[in-house]
Amino acid sequence: MDNIYLLIFYSVLAIFILVTFFLLLYIKNQNMVWQQRKLFQETEIAQQKQLLSAVIDSQEIERKRIGEDLHDEVGGTLSAIKLMLNAAMRQYNSADQEVILPAKQLIDKMIVDVRNIAHDLSPPGLAMFGLYTSIEGFVSLINKTGEIEVILSNELKLEEKLLSEKAELALFRVITQLIANTLKHADATKIEIYFKQQENNFEIIYQDNGKGFDVEILNEKKGIGMQNIISRIQMINGIYMLETNINGGFKMEISCPLDTII
Repeated sequence: MDNIYLLIFYSVLAIFILVTFFLLLYIKNQNMVWQQRKLFQETEIAQQKQLLSAVIDSQEIERKRIGEDLHDEVGGTLSAIKLMLNAAMRQYNSADQEVILPAKQLIDKMIVDVRNIAHDLSPPGLAMFGLYTSIEGFVSLINKTGEIEVILSNELKLEEKLLSEKAELALFRVITQLIANTLKHADATKIEIYFKQQENNFEIIYQDNGKGFDVEILNEKKGIGMQNIISRIQMINGIYMLETNINGGFKMEISCPLDTII
């Protein structure tokens, strides 16, 4: 009888050990599958970031080329036409000058427009003076129009360069696109932009007092402008937070690590 009990005991123990073994093996296999899946997702995300970075880099190279061509070739041609009109005006009487004057004024406007477009395509002072100074110059042009008030605030030391040149260029594009969105869609009278440092993060707060929009609609269908903004923020390992509602203005907080190097 004792032998039967011992046999039953050892049989149950063996089954228990076998079940435990297979259970541990199953858990180990599941962990391996989860690790492989995680590694695959991380690799896929890294590849997407590399592809996005390559696309944006090529866009910036093309922007720079077009900006330089506009500034040097088109701008130079317009300046030459302006000189020719000035020479013509000196040779004609006042009546003829009145006919030429509107053309000269139009050329002057075109020269300014081409210069502004060229600087927007390839901001010349970004590498030398940094993000804040470049945005300050951009904002100054908008404030001169009198159409909207843009308030720029900086809590950083201007002599400190906190981000890589590519990160600064990405944030420059983000801010100018946000401003463009406000001007096109928001019917706002004021824009406020704040630069600050929070521990090891570089932060930008952008807000306007426009008509805002429904965030759920944005989540369902993002416009090209907003897609570009989000892609550039993600490219520099940044994060963002949106606050907006209908007739409640728009606010975006952007934060990226100070060691961002692309």
